[in-house]
Amino acid sequence: MTDPVSGRPPVPSGRRHVVFVTWKTGNAPAFRAAKRLGHEVTLIRSLRMERAQHIDFTTSSYQEYVDTVHVLDDATDAEALRARVLAVHRERPIDGFVATVDALVVPVARVAEELGIPFTSAHGAATAKLKHRCREVLAAAGVDDTRYAVVGGYVEAAAFAAEVGYPVVLKPARGSASEGAHIVPDRARLWDLWRQVKPGRAPYQDGVLVEQYLTGRFLSAELGLSHGRFLRLAVSERKTWDRHEALEVGTTIPAAIDADSYERVMAFAEAAVSAVGLRLGIFHVEIMLGDDGRPRLIELNPRLMGSCLPNLFQLAGGGDPFELLVRIHLEEAVELGAIAFNRYATVRWFGAADRVRRPAGPPSLDWADEYGDALHALTLNLPDGDVLAPCRGNLGNFGEVQVVHPDHATSIGVAEEIVARAAEQLGIEVTR
Repeated sequence: MTDPVSGRPPVPSGRRHVVFVTWKTGNAPAFRAAKRLGHEVTLIRSLRMERAQHIDFTTSSYQEYVDTVHVLDDATDAEALRARVLAVHRERPIDGFVATVDALVVPVARVAEELGIPFTSAHGAATAKLKHRCREVLAAAGVDDTRYAVVGGYVEAAAFAAEVGYPVVLKPARGSASEGAHIVPDRARLWDLWRQVKPGRAPYQDGVLVEQYLTGRFLSAELGLSHGRFLRLAVSERKTWDRHEALEVGTTIPAAIDADSYERVMAFAEAAVSAVGLRLGIFHVEIMLGDDGRPRLIELNPRLMGSCLPNLFQLAGGGDPFELLVRIHLEEAVELGAIAFNRYATVRWFGAADRVRRPAGPPSLDWADEYGDALHALTLNLPDGDVLAPCRGNLGNFGEVQVVHPDHATSIGVAEEIVARAAEQLGIEVTR
């Protein structure tokens, strides 16, 4: 007997084997969720990725929730990853994968398809990650007609900009964390910028994409897909830095929008995910809701919302997204009722606005206690070295504040006030 939706035998109850491919601080609670559900947990580490994020699983408190650990130097090496996964599967058959890091979703999807293990569609994930291909597919499906071009030189980029009008967006055809993304206001800036862009080299190794600039309200839809049914989790609102608009400096969950806007955003996100052909998982779809009420795609991510956003979702009263993530990837039957948020959870990230000397030492943050229960977390980790590089991508942040409050404006106001006070103590201007 097979499940009429998936076409596979029904999922048995009991202990199952879940393999996590890499980890980071923001998604580590998924280990605990998998153990709470009674499953066997295997982690494949990537030392290169841990070094880049200044984390070390051997010192993590989440070790207790992982049964078996395998170590790769670089999990983005597709052949090394495949060989390790096949070895793990031979020793103990894998029932499901969890991969929430951008660079790993497509390689894991390909191995999962080879082994016949449920996961996000490899073709759909690859399409989502290659931004111009994603736009091509959405245009063909009648979902979105935002104009774009992959360009090989300044002349092509300038011709596109002249046709659609400035400003335009220039960014890597495949990338993440806002690295290499720019809002280009005019031809002079395009010429200046192009002298720094190296097509074929990181972060533009897969090409340089130039897009129509979109205006409106910057939002993201967080939604799951399980057994062919969409699970609407939240619409979040995004904040960018005025001086470098491609840089995101924060998020609030849920967004303060009306019911009609919520419906339009979610319906658009579902149409985009369907057109691209993603099969199951939890997805993060970044959207510009125009002043005319029309949603347009910024970016489609075939993975769970990143950084601390799953934690914000919980703080706002949305429930445990990690348990949902594990259950979806094990193809369990999931019933999700209406989510009734009772708080607003806000994060603000910050780094150096300009190249400056590193402050002598981290400031005292004793004053943070004044904010009581509203302040959930405040971290400040200055990088090593004598100089702070200007933050122009999410990887350049050294500070984070998380605030939760029943009032929308207060949640945002407190977070931004704390960032301002931290900047004052550091004695430098920060991105905010």
